[in-house]
Amino acid sequence: MANLFKPNVDTTVVDNLISGTLAQAKVLPVKVTGSGIVKRGTLLASTDGVEFSANATNIQAILLLDVDTDDPDGDEGPAAFGGEFNQNKIEEVMGVTLTDVAIHQARGRQIFIAPMNPAPEAF
Repeated sequence: MANLFKPNVDTTVVDNLISGTLAQAKVLPVKVTGSGIVKRGTLLASTDGVEFSANATNIQAILLLDVDTDDPDGDEGPAAFGGEFNQNKIEEVMGVTLTDVAIHQARGRQIFIAPMNPAPEAF
């Protein structure tokens, strides 16, 4: 089992994945397939509704936490099945440029993806 100890648990870093004011109303744990660490912000799709893998063309959900797919006890993570998300962050995480068609089809699933500038630093 992976070591879940976090020395700075009381600090946060804003990564601007979630944007807008539309709450992520449907967040469910999903089994993520692949190899290694699948990063927060990865777009997911599934053919059977049980196992999800990275997919930038058939967007069904967005991973909200990093998942280690090599750890049999840690291959599940929360995924949002709706909400507003930052296209810039998703493209950075996935290393691809999203197509207009994929973004439009995701809208039909209540997943809204659009470019967003990062929040200004606090003084």
